[in-house]
Amino acid sequence: MKKAIIIIPILILAGITGLLIFLGVPYDPAQSAYYHMEPPENLTRTIENSRAGNRTTYVEKSVETGGEYTLLEIELAPGGGNDPHHHSEFSEYFTAVSGTLGLWLNGEEIFLEEGESALADIGDEHAFFNPGGDTITFTVRIEPGHPGFEKSLYILYGLSNDGRVDEDGIPENIYHTAVFATLSDTGSSEVGTLLSWVIRRLAGRAQRMGIEDELIERYYLAMTE
Repeated sequence: MKKAIIIIPILILAGITGLLIFLGVPYDPAQSAYYHMEPPENLTRTIENSRAGNRTTYVEKSVETGGEYTLLEIELAPGGGNDPHHHSEFSEYFTAVSGTLGLWLNGEEIFLEEGESALADIGDEHAFFNPGGDTITFTVRIEPGHPGFEKSLYILYGLSNDGRVDEDGIPENIYHTAVFATLSDTGSSEVGTLLSWVIRRLAGRAQRMGIEDELIERYYLAMTE
């Protein structure tokens, strides 16, 4: 019995040590060949997610506003939306342009009519959705501007169009998920601190393995007009 009591903590410690060695250090934007690069001049401004029926237009990119903000216009198909999440590096200011925009903000449902706005501040758990039967249009002002988030949507839409996501729209490859979540600064209270810690290190491993570069080259740099 005493021997088992001694062995169990040793095995746990060995497992944790092995995991740390396998995962390595977390993702580091400074070590990325593409994170801070300015978008190519002929990079398409409108991207489509054919699977979900959504379209996003980059009205103003971070580099064009001196890093002050990123402005997106999104067309969202009926029933479309995303899961509750939060950001730790930027806020999102939503404005309905046409149709009714549904928001889930810190546990409360909000419905915005044309011209109405709502703020999801840093750390606020939020999600958007289309509650009606017609496609809606709304804008999202990301403040401050976030080049990682801008690149992440190209990657996610590209993976979706290639059929490389599951039925919930999440990349099937865990490294792809980690890269997207880290580039976009997207977290969830459902994931928890420990899993978030693992995701950032999986993204770091993907960075060192060249997976991040492959995703950006295939789904971002290749999107030229």
